[in-house]
Amino acid sequence: MPSKVIFETEEQVMEDNMNAVAEVKPMKNKTKEDKKLKKKKQQLEEQEDPDCGPPAPKKKKNKDKLAADQVNGHADEAADVNGNSNGVETPKKKSKKNTEGEKKTKKKEKKAIAEAANNGHSTPNTPVQTPIQTPSQSSDDSASDSEKEKDETPEQREGAFSNFRISQVTIDKLKARGVSYLFDIQVKTFNSVYDGEDVIAQARTGTGKTFSFAIPLVEKLQKESAEMTRGRPPKVLVLAPTRELAIQVAKDFKDISKRLSIACFYGGSSYNPQIDAIRNGIDILVGTPGRIKDHIQNNKLNLTKLKHAVLDEVDQMLDMGFAEQVEEILGSSYKKDGDTNPQTLLFSATCPPWVYDVAKKYMRPACKHVDLIGKKTQKAATTVEHLAIACHWSQRAAVIGDVIQVYSGSHGRTIIFCETKKEANELSMNTSIKQSTQSLHGDIPQKQREMTLKGFRNGLFEVLVATNVAARGLDIPEVDLVVQCSPPKDVESYIHRSGRTGRAGRTGICICFYQRKEEDQLRYVENKAVSVSLNLDEGVKTSTE
Repeated sequence: MPSKVIFETEEQVMEDNMNAVAEVKPMKNKTKEDKKLKKKKQQLEEQEDPDCGPPAPKKKKNKDKLAADQVNGHADEAADVNGNSNGVETPKKKSKKNTEGEKKTKKKEKKAIAEAANNGHSTPNTPVQTPIQTPSQSSDDSASDSEKEKDETPEQREGAFSNFRISQVTIDKLKARGVSYLFDIQVKTFNSVYDGEDVIAQARTGTGKTFSFAIPLVEKLQKESAEMTRGRPPKVLVLAPTRELAIQVAKDFKDISKRLSIACFYGGSSYNPQIDAIRNGIDILVGTPGRIKDHIQNNKLNLTKLKHAVLDEVDQMLDMGFAEQVEEILGSSYKKDGDTNPQTLLFSATCPPWVYDVAKKYMRPACKHVDLIGKKTQKAATTVEHLAIACHWSQRAAVIGDVIQVYSGSHGRTIIFCETKKEANELSMNTSIKQSTQSLHGDIPQKQREMTLKGFRNGLFEVLVATNVAARGLDIPEVDLVVQCSPPKDVESYIHRSGRTGRAGRTGICICFYQRKEEDQLRYVENKAVSVSLNLDEGVKTSTE
């Protein structure tokens, strides 16, 4: 059958030409060449004997197989221009390959890879395929979504940002701070603070009390279309008992606000920058009672336009002798039985009964009380493990060094609380503590105190030896261990000291050293502050005991 042999030869020549075109021609001329090849193919099919041609159903089957292969990513098994699969060879095709060698096989493999990479720019017999989403992909996406929902805790679902009136700008800033949802105290107080109600909030240390009033107040102020005029008086006043806490609260406000003017006034710093801030205009003012009172007495600060007053750590502020100063400050913006009095917010970890007596002077009768601790007993943070070690004072420094090495390691953060400034200085210089150490107390100048706290936050040193100046409200991230050199004189001090660790959902350890004569005081603290036993009998006993 000469006609069959001639056709087979011409067909092979045509296929070689097509391979050469696919490898040499640029992509922009591909369509034009495809049309020419299609025309030649039609001419050859007219000369072919019908008995020798491949059956039509077989071509269709191979095309369907090619489409399925391309969808599943099997580009190496795509059909060639003659309808034959690269993976299945006919006897005639096999004999041809034996005479031509393996060179043509490599060309075909290159051609198939090029066709798959060109997303449909293939030879005329290759159907153009578009990416489709298979049912398996869709089911995987839905499965991942359901797994994500299962991973969320009830607290995370309850505190989701979408449940509250929080703008996307504030959400982005909170996420930059590592806050992905609101904590329990923030959930319980957000709507009340946002709606202008008076609130007394009591929660354990490290649970996010600052953001409880900062987030809703920032959202409310930013939503109001007030003009940013020069010299405008503050609308929000936050009073804090210590300079360090005031600085931290002001930073929290700045981290989540976009265009509000925030100032921080405290003693030990220059008056001139603070007066300049008043002249430029302030939206949120954070400060200690002493310095705020000074500016009011000097007629520099105007609080007549005040809308929101916050007393942070109110129990310590009144206990430290600030009660008279606080009343004088609030008296400049409050009127007895006035309907336009500022919203009053009291936040603290402990609220003794006399705090409520003072609050009644400034708060509306229908104020909201949020208590996440309980009225009967004061409890320390539940995320902290509490231990006690019996140790004579002469060996305490050496044992503290070993305790830090065991519970905090070489690079963990530790805070040691001492009763006196002298004790803090001596312990910070003791060679038994191998880690780098700095001291913090009231005799240190304010600038140095700020640098010390900043260095501790940034990890420049591992151990901070402090008096109670660092016990209240300071949010130092990732403190692994708190050491108390002796039992504190009151339960509130123990609560606030131990609360420097185990913050924002993390866990921590608090170890209290004691001598035998101090055991009764430690038992009292255990009963009032700690919900689990301190296991005093299991403490480390020194040889001198």
